[in-house]
This record gives sequence, structure tokens and C-alpha cells, in this order.
Amino acid sequence: MKISKIEPQKKNKRRSSIFIDGEFKFGLSNDVVMKLDLHVDQELTTDEIQTIVLAQEKERIRERAFRILRFHDRSSLELKDKLVRLGFDEPLVGEIIQDLTADKTVDDERFVLEFVSDYTKLNPKGNIFIAHQLRKKGIPPEVIDKITEKRDERTLAQEFMARKLKDLDARDPKSKHKIFRRLVSRGFTPGIVYELLSGRENHE
Repeated sequence: MKISKIEPQKKNKRRSSIFIDGEFKFGLSNDVVMKLDLHVDQELTTDEIQTIVLAQEKERIRERAFRILRFHDRSSLELKDKLVRLGFDEPLVGEIIQDLTADKTVDDERFVLEFVSDYTKLNPKGNIFIAHQLRKKGIPPEVIDKITEKRDERTLAQEFMARKLKDLDARDPKSKHKIFRRLVSRGFTPGIVYELLSGRENHE
């Protein structure tokens, strides 16, 4: 089998149509054509054609991964699950995730730091919320524990109370219950919330 023509596609100049023995065989991105050094009159075996098709599929997965990451960062597990749900072959997705992790395009440590920062500075949430969300995103328990131990959850809850719940009187049982529910619903540790409410009640 011989490549008889490599022709740029009219609708997508970044792709080329590959003709073998005078017949259209498949489309490839120009990057794959260059990477594999494909050229007219090149003889190909069946195994080599399969390798080319595999390389193109990996390129498709990589391109989709970059499109997903363009909107916001994701953990490696999130990205993998998303790509598999889109119908890509799981083993191939795994290979691409490894490549993206190796070149730091996907970095779980960076992802965790940014995630925790968002829910500390922009939209304060408690450690229970943080831990639950990170577990869902495939972050190891030891990493989660290390991160949450560094957070001053008590101060975060206290500041949230001062800004958002200042009109509620902790001495009033109903108001106290509202404050408690509000803070716990944001993932703050119940024990810390109890301590803060007791301290606030005693000082008012």
C-alpha cells in the first residue's frame, strides 16, 4: 500500500486527507502528518496504518482535553472521567493524561491549591465541604488532610458570621439555630460552629 496523495481539507486547513492507492483512506491533523513524516509514494504496511490511526485518535483526545481545560482547571481524575464520558477509549485517555501530567498541563497539586484558595478567599467554605469536593475529584486523602489542617477554619467561620450573619442574635434560640444551619450547610465543622456560637452568645 502506498500513499498516493496528501491533500489539505477544504473545510479545515489544519487537516489533510490521506489517499492510499488512489482512494481516500482517512483524515489526519497536519501535526500528525508532520510528526510521522508522512509523504507521497511512502509505502505502508497494515500495522503502520493502524499506528497512524492510533496516533490520530490520541491527537483528537489531546485536542479535546485542551478545549476542556481552557474553561477551567481540572484534576486528573475529572479530566479522565470527562473524556471517557465523551466516548474516547479509556486506555488511550489514560496515556494522554499521563503525558499531560508529565508536562504539568494537568497538575493535581496546583489544582488543589487553586480550589482551596477560591473557597477560602472568594467564597469561604468549611473543611467538610473542601474535603468532600476534593475526594470526588480524586485527590488522595493524605493530600486533603494536609491541606485542611493548614486552614484556619475557625477564623473563616467567624469572619463569615461577622459579614453575613451579623443581624442574627445568637442569644435567641431560633436565630442561633439559623446561624448553625447556615454555617454547617457551608461545610464548616459542627464542633467549631458550636464553639463560636457559645463564645458569641456569652459575649453578647
